[in-house]
Amino acid sequence: MIPDGTMDFEYDYPRSSLDGPNPGVASRGVFKVADGIDYIDLLKRKTVSKSEFAPGGFYGMGIAEGTMWKLRYFLSFPSEYELGPLNFGTLTKILKGRLHSKVEDFIWSGYGKLTTLPPGMVADDVIAALTADKKLRELLMHSLLKEQVITISVYKPKAKVDYEISRIVKDDSYWYKYKPKKESHAKIVITSEWKTQKDLFMDPQTLEAYQRIGQTIKSTVEKLKYHLVKN
Repeated sequence: MIPDGTMDFEYDYPRSSLDGPNPGVASRGVFKVADGIDYIDLLKRKTVSKSEFAPGGFYGMGIAEGTMWKLRYFLSFPSEYELGPLNFGTLTKILKGRLHSKVEDFIWSGYGKLTTLPPGMVADDVIAALTADKKLRELLMHSLLKEQVITISVYKPKAKVDYEISRIVKDDSYWYKYKPKKESHAKIVITSEWKTQKDLFMDPQTLEAYQRIGQTIKSTVEKLKYHLVKN
């Protein structure tokens, strides 16, 4: 696990502990991984609402707190690569059963091109590459029942963060130390729906599905690198 506040994408949302009756979204930790996905960012969302009907609550009478969690999976590429306009996700058909439901079918829907070149000039369609992976389809038929919607898009940081400032005190004097933030070079983000804490943790098939998605996208980008380098 990477120390809190190290990566640039952790600052997409206000830095907050979410203590007390304060709603919001905050990054709660980043993991560096390998083999497809580069970083996993854990997000926490807290909602606080007043209730006229339910006495009591976590912070006092009539106050109810709700907590949801989400994982963001980041793919990093060299800084000179310019990706886009990628933005697509899964459309899933769920067959509801009396005791158990299952995924009947799904498709990838949206804009899957990695370049702005006219269609057919280069093989830049990520949707086509993902659809051709039969093992991935098998894994997603299992995973999408809980993940529901998986979205893939070009990533751009919401906030620009250049430095971390710390105050150092020694011998009755002090000075400020400026530490550059680590630039992740994250250019693609993969996400799913908000979940309760008990539904957040993945089984091996779901983790493998995300890794295969990352591997396929990286392989496609590598084949197109001469078309993606900024002039």
